[in-house]
Amino acid sequence: MNDTTRNAATGRQLEHVTVFDDPIDLLSYRRDCSVVKPGTAEVAAQPADTDDVVAVIADAVHASRPVYVRGGGTMYAGGANPHAGGTVIDLGRMNRVLELDLARGIVVVEAGIRFADLLDYLEPYGQTVGIVPSTGPAATVGGAVSSHALGTGSPRHQSMGDCVAGLEVVLADGTRLRTGSAACKDAGFFQRYCLGPDLTGLFIGGDAVFGVVTAVCLWLYPLPEVRKTFSFGFPDAHTTGGFLSALQGRELTRNIWYAAGYEGATVRARVLAAEPDFAPAAIPGFGLGVEFGGTEAAIDEDHARLVALAREYGGDEFPAFNAAYFHRLRHDESYWYSFAGYFSRSRCAILMSSLPCDRLGAFVDVIDAQRVRWPDFIWGAASVVCRRGLHGGVLAFYDEQTEWEAMLAAIDAATTALISAGCIPYKSGKIWARHVQACDAYFHVLELIKRGIDPGGLLSPGNLGLDQRRAPAR
Repeated sequence: MNDTTRNAATGRQLEHVTVFDDPIDLLSYRRDCSVVKPGTAEVAAQPADTDDVVAVIADAVHASRPVYVRGGGTMYAGGANPHAGGTVIDLGRMNRVLELDLARGIVVVEAGIRFADLLDYLEPYGQTVGIVPSTGPAATVGGAVSSHALGTGSPRHQSMGDCVAGLEVVLADGTRLRTGSAACKDAGFFQRYCLGPDLTGLFIGGDAVFGVVTAVCLWLYPLPEVRKTFSFGFPDAHTTGGFLSALQGRELTRNIWYAAGYEGATVRARVLAAEPDFAPAAIPGFGLGVEFGGTEAAIDEDHARLVALAREYGGDEFPAFNAAYFHRLRHDESYWYSFAGYFSRSRCAILMSSLPCDRLGAFVDVIDAQRVRWPDFIWGAASVVCRRGLHGGVLAFYDEQTEWEAMLAAIDAATTALISAGCIPYKSGKIWARHVQACDAYFHVLELIKRGIDPGGLLSPGNLGLDQRRAPAR
């Protein structure tokens, strides 16, 4: 297909934009990696730059056609699924580094660049970015911003939004907005909090309901001199939560690039698979993997402090789990959801929530209850440690051909149970939509903003529970 394509749906000309409207071509745009049901787009457009994005949105608005946005398709909340049909904007061609300013400590990239490519670009300069998502190097920077990414870097920085200095966004009316310091003509990106209200935050985690993120400015950080992994074992999730609260309260996350908690069943499966003769009674009830990055001396100092703190909470080092699993996980960068059982069924449903450390035990209790209520599925849990609090991932493995409807019901039950346990929605998309709606005052403000900047309700209808085309005004 050439770069000048006539959109059969509207007859309008989109120069330099590759547009697909054949049903076969559109199959790959039906869904992301979530359990959320797919949608069916009318067309998919691949813009080459921000001007193209403006043109695609104008074309869709002219035809009153909904617009969804797709990055790497690696997210698991259903935000990219075109449930209302319309146009899918595929940002995969917008993958350039626009600016690298080592003096300011920033890099500006197009939203479609993948983390693997960005990290490769920065490595010769001895630099990296603050957060690399748990969905791995295939994820795009724009997708990570639009869905509240977390992962490598979360113990030091929290989540993706804490590493963003500013954005370029296209609104439904075609306005090209730059946020932060770059909102001032010729100032450029270097400061997020200035001028007045933080408009950057409106689009972070917004799942493209308020605008299409086309460029992102990220803060730079030096690559660590040394990386080392360690593992710890605790009696249960409740004691681990106490340890993590103390860890964060004492600011011991300064050199931790990644940390994740694992249920005892996962620890047991990994250790016994590697060492069948290992004494089962010696396997802890809950495991924690920690990756340090920094100088050798700083890592040794912090490691010793973590060991001492773990012992205060009934835990200790558990090197067998590091040798069997965690070290390789981090070395291969295959990320936390690739654990025992991942390929035992055709699909993995993932549900993310945020929780304070003292609710880790309650989070695991929810998973245990799900196992009892839905015994036909394989359930798992993983928790990503942040600078404050945790992000808990519920994982449920199922056969998509025969168990999809049942899994949808099971995941919906899990969302309700997590809310009751004090865990709140994270990576909302459509999977948490009704729970976002239940936050009455919060959702009311979202509706007001949506009506103000997207009065036709065409940008990502259904995400965050916002669908003005059907929902009456309050």
